Amino acid sequence: MKFILENPEAVIENCAHRGYDVDIERIVSLDRERRETITRLDETRHGITVLGREWKNTTDQEGHRRKANALKEDRTHLEAQLEGIEEALRRILERLPNMLDPRVPVGGEEENEIVRTVGTPPSFDFAPRSHEELGRLTATIDIPRGVNVAGSRFYLLMNEAVQIRYALTDLFTKRAREQGFDLVSPPYLARRETLYASGYLPFQDKDNFTVNDSDLSLIGTSEQSLLGMHVGEILTRLPLLYLGDSMCFRTEAGSYGRDTAGILRVHQFYKLEQFVYCHPSESERYHQLCLENEEWLMRELGIPYQVVLTGSQDLGAPGRMKYDTEAWLPFQERYREMTSNTNMGDFQARRGRIRYKIDGEKGFPHTISATGFCDRLILSIMENYQQEDGSIEVPALLRPHLGSDVIPVRPAEQQRPKVR
Repeated sequence: MKFILENPEAVIENCAHRGYDVDIERIVSLDRERRETITRLDETRHGITVLGREWKNTTDQEGHRRKANALKEDRTHLEAQLEGIEEALRRILERLPNMLDPRVPVGGEEENEIVRTVGTPPSFDFAPRSHEELGRLTATIDIPRGVNVAGSRFYLLMNEAVQIRYALTDLFTKRAREQGFDLVSPPYLARRETLYASGYLPFQDKDNFTVNDSDLSLIGTSEQSLLGMHVGEILTRLPLLYLGDSMCFRTEAGSYGRDTAGILRVHQFYKLEQFVYCHPSESERYHQLCLENEEWLMRELGIPYQVVLTGSQDLGAPGRMKYDTEAWLPFQERYREMTSNTNMGDFQARRGRIRYKIDGEKGFPHTISATGFCDRLILSIMENYQQEDGSIEVPALLRPHLGSDVIPVRPAEQQRPKVR
């Protein structure tokens, strides 16, 4: 509140840049009303205390009692009034997005800034196939039977594709562990308090699968669980480096009609998530460390990619600055997001009441959440390493893990069914 009251124009501009309609004047008005009500409530409580002290010495106990009862009624009314004001204020404040880093370009996806491009897209002397078709031919992705199991936007990952997931998970985990990350396999369910602290509620309340008759939702990312670990705590050491290992579940409520082919946008996928709690002075350092890790895996695989600094309206409400890495997909002839890396500043720590106290210094830590690996990277490998007959060359990095140089085209009877 102190920041909002002292910088109303900056907050209004920030909301406009991010595409959020927040009534700052209403916030200021409610805060003024809150302060006035608190003053009146304090005066009323003081009056009740004074009357209590004078009770034994008064000659008009009946009049004294009437005054005390009237003040107590006023106190009850003011307490209810204050509760209503604070609730109204909380509901507006909880929808305020984080303040942007000055480096963030203003605008939507079209304003995303390419930071660097690494590698050259492969040139094929044949028409490249999609990962969906390659998965069917090599029996590594089965969409129709995934739909049979759970409905649209579900799939089966099979055979070498599962081995690739294991291999990439192992490679990334070893690197992160050497850097001091603790590997965490968290619950796949989180309470609403945890989702609120992370900033996913109320901004993305339709994105999570909720569990009926409970306070729980399936996590959309292990970021939510890793933040929930320390809600309400005072940290006595920084940094805390975590690597979350989990399935992720998303309703994709706002993506109707988008990426319906293949498995780029699905309800369930596997992900390793880098999550950092750090001192504010080291925020930029760890933001870049996470980005280096994301790029390392793509470089080692020989995947052409670009790093993008996302625009203000392409950035989730908790984030103050976000990088995406985007891999080249030959079938689509475009770069598509593989990982994202967001610096939240102290936004999540404040919402989650997470503080640090180290050598007498107190404050709110910064949090950084960055994809380490997710299943999308398997798709980019398939498309960039495909061969004319539909088989897939195995990148040199993965050959020791798979025990072969090629993922072959399976005989017709072993191939996965076509998507209808």
